[in-house]
Order: sequence, then C-alpha cells, then structure tokens
Amino acid sequence: MDEAEVRAVLFDLQDTLVPSGHPAEHDAVSRAMGADLGVDPVAFAAAVTDTFDERVRGLMADVHHTVRYLARRVGGSPTESQVESAITRRLNYALSLHAATWALPALKSLRKRGFKLGLVADCGAETVAIWPQSPLADHLDAVSFSCQTGVRKPDSGAYLVAAAALEVRTSECVYVGDGADRELSGAEAVGMRSVRFRARGHDEIEEEEGVAFDLDPEWSGPTISDLSELVGMVGVPMPRDGSESRTFVSGNVVPWGSKRSSR
Repeated sequence: MDEAEVRAVLFDLQDTLVPSGHPAEHDAVSRAMGADLGVDPVAFAAAVTDTFDERVRGLMADVHHTVRYLARRVGGSPTESQVESAITRRLNYALSLHAATWALPALKSLRKRGFKLGLVADCGAETVAIWPQSPLADHLDAVSFSCQTGVRKPDSGAYLVAAAALEVRTSECVYVGDGADRELSGAEAVGMRSVRFRARGHDEIEEEEGVAFDLDPEWSGPTISDLSELVGMVGVPMPRDGSESRTFVSGNVVPWGSKRSSR
C-alpha cells in the first residue's frame, strides 16, 4: 500500500464498525414489531425480510412510512400509537448495536493523525433515524447511506458520493469492510485500495452455524482483525483542513454539526 497517497479511510457499517446482530435477533425484533402493530408476527417478519433490497435502496421512504406499509402489506391497519410503538422497538434495537461498537479507539487515532473518515453503508431508514444518537456520528466526516442515495454496493456510486463528500480522489482512499456484497472488489474497481476486516470470533460463529460466508470471491488482499491495525498500514496523511464533520444527504453535501443534529 502506497502510504504517501492515502488521505481518507472509508468504512462499511455492519460487521465492520458495529455488530450486525444475529439473524435470530433480527427476526425476534420483527416478530415483536408485528405484535405491536396487531398483525401476524410471523407474516410481518417475513415481509421485513422479503423487502430488504427495497428498504435499503430507499424505495419505502422514512421509518414511519415503511412500518405502516409493511403492516398493511400483511393485512393490518395499525393506529398511530401502534406504529410508534413498533418504530421505537426497531430504533432501540438499532441503537443497541451501535452502542456495541468496537471502532471508536481506531477512529479517534485515525482522525488524530489527520485522516478524513467516511462511511459507505447499505442500510434502511432506521439507520438514518438513529444516526444523530449513534456514538459513531461525531467521529466520521462524511456518510453515504444507500437508502438516501438509492445506490447499493458494489455499484460505483456508493463509493463515489462518499469520496466527493470528503473532497478526495478515489485513489487517495482506503476502503475497509467485511466483504459482504462484493464491496471490496467494488471499491477497488473505482480506484480505492481495500482491506478486509474480519472481527475476532467470526470463524467461531461460522463453525457454530455450520455456514461459511463467501464474502467477496473476486477480491484478494490484506485482512485485519483489529481496526487499530489500520493506523500502521496507511501511514501519515496530509494535515486536516478543518474539524467540521460533513455528510452526504440526498445528493447534497451538508454540514452535520454534531450527533444532536435534528437530521
């Protein structure tokens, strides 16, 4: 890796900066939301699973619209109170995953050394809703949420909007992710260098579940199990131009301010 050219580090979100949560946990939360909404919990959980791509591409608008739509899809007509209860449950779960982040020490070290930091996340509207309260929000200079951009990895646009928000060339970026959805080869296709992050204990989870995840078969490169290893890998960048955090929102780069922002 040519250290002299690296000015920015971009990260995946789930299983890179925060745990993704066990599929059984996701299903349990969805079933409980169904009960909150007064619909068949199993049918509601299935609807959540079946609409993953639509939700991540932002085709269902905000969280409120998404929850009400999914309830009606399985034959429900929930009250506003029921919708709010279901939303609160989902957002609390999302926040619990962000609260379990292991990434803050590495993010602080990288920012202290002058790197611009960005997020490229395939995510639904609940991530946008809880982002101001996420412990990650104050440590990233730009975010690209697929549900706002309409673009999922490994599409080039997912990476390009984040690089543009950071005002760096793709050749000046290192992308870090677990490799899901061919995100590592996608990053390299736009000129970034990629590093796979494989959290400690991941092999044990695969062995327990009897499943080996084929994360990114088109990519081969360095793998780390601790994000702090990045500091030594990418060297020392150019000085930071300022401390204001920025985010990519619906086609515009705007100041984020702080995690107390109303956005």
